[in-house]
Amino acid sequence: MNYRHAFHAGNFADVHKHVVLLALLERLKQKPKPLFYLDTHAGRGSYDLRAEDAMRGGEWREGIARLAGRPLQSADLLRYVQATHAASAPPTHYPGSPLVALDALRDGDRAVLVEQQPAEAQALKQATQGRRDVSVVCGDGYAALKTYLPPRENRGLVLMDPPYEADSEFADAERALRLGLSRWPNGVFALWYPIKAGAQSQRLNAALQASGLRKLLRLELTVRPADSPIGLNGSGLVIANPPWKLDDELRAALAELHSALDGKGGSRVEWLVGE
Repeated sequence: MNYRHAFHAGNFADVHKHVVLLALLERLKQKPKPLFYLDTHAGRGSYDLRAEDAMRGGEWREGIARLAGRPLQSADLLRYVQATHAASAPPTHYPGSPLVALDALRDGDRAVLVEQQPAEAQALKQATQGRRDVSVVCGDGYAALKTYLPPRENRGLVLMDPPYEADSEFADAERALRLGLSRWPNGVFALWYPIKAGAQSQRLNAALQASGLRKLLRLELTVRPADSPIGLNGSGLVIANPPWKLDDELRAALAELHSALDGKGGSRVEWLVGE
């Protein structure tokens, strides 16, 4: 596997994903009991936007940079901007999902961060050094679902954010979500997927609709026409067991985010499978 998230750090898909990640954690923290957080494809934790990889594509300029200094109404967007230190100017570094989540978690909450690539896992260990109740594991994120679920806390969130490099990744992700929910039926799961030309994301959604799973919420954000043949047209998340009223509360937030990103397409918040 050759995927390096440094090329894409801070792009519109990261913004979408991390707005939703923080929204989920904020709502889970409304109860005082400790949380468990599992990140199955964690990456290195922090990305230098001035480095060659990030500068080559410059994808962050159409993502996090679009929010810098912009007046925002949604509490969920304001929380994200504060977490990424982008209130007045684009950041020079962008936090990956592990650091976004760890900064939101409380004392007493626990996190397991899994990354398969040894160099990325080592960088993540350095980025999280000194943090309590945090384990960094170099290994297979899907296998971690068997190892760490169900957690002793029995409350929390699993983020599944695979690179979708292999042709089988969409099917693998769908099977992994079913596996995770079979082991922890009341856990909150967030599965990210890319939206590109072609029908892969539609097939994933159709497979989930036919899977027998319940309470699946779909959150999509597109910035290019659906038939654009090059690159990433949109970003999608399926949330299993979403917190109460998340759909209503994020609908306005994602519409505002889409407007701020100044792209084509739009945003969609709807139940893929209801109760």
